[in-house]
Amino acid sequence: MAIQPEQLVRILDDRFQQLIDRDYAATIPTVMPGMTAFAGVRVPELRKLAKQIRREFRFDVADWIAYLGHVMPSRHRERILVGVFGLDGRTRDLDDLFGERLSGWARHLDNWETTDQLGPVAGNWVLGDLSRVGYLEAWAVHGETVWKRRLAAVATISLNRGPHGYTHESLRVLRHLMNAREEPLRTAVAWALREQKDREAVERFLAWWAPRVNAGFIRDAAKKLPPERIDHLLQLAH
Repeated sequence: MAIQPEQLVRILDDRFQQLIDRDYAATIPTVMPGMTAFAGVRVPELRKLAKQIRREFRFDVADWIAYLGHVMPSRHRERILVGVFGLDGRTRDLDDLFGERLSGWARHLDNWETTDQLGPVAGNWVLGDLSRVGYLEAWAVHGETVWKRRLAAVATISLNRGPHGYTHESLRVLRHLMNAREEPLRTAVAWALREQKDREAVERFLAWWAPRVNAGFIRDAAKKLPPERIDHLLQLAH
């Protein structure tokens, strides 16, 4: 039987102490500004910890969801990332209640790293039923923080991984974020656009937006297009 979330927190906090990289911890406030609480454990070690917990305590998806519900309000980097890695993207078969949980968790995001690691969890859940793209649109439009809106953008990347190519569904979300002024959000939107599989659709999308947004953003978002198409978009931008 799996242990309770509060018990797992105590166990993990003890294990974190053995894995802290002091030099790495010193860089976190600069590399990930806004992070509220952290220990200083590198991501590969956190992935290993999640696998150990899964085996040791026979944690299943429901256990990880309960654990994340407990630790997300703490905004503690390592506690959250272990839970995200424990889920391991196994969210596609979950019902719409999980979307409500995600929406609540996203209110506690405070930096790009935990946001971007949660992105595939949200994206894989949407892949289970594409009508859930509406959740991503709602976060993009009404997200209480820049990080919740960034989560909407990053989640679209998973819609275009492996055999999947849902560029048009992704653009439904990203169109709401094209006028974002916050740098963490602008970089995420440009990244998401670069990762879309239907490059022609992305080019058409950017051609419409080119006169309406910053030329630097267009250049960043169009990096994977042919050079002559990038030049054309930049002409439209100017």
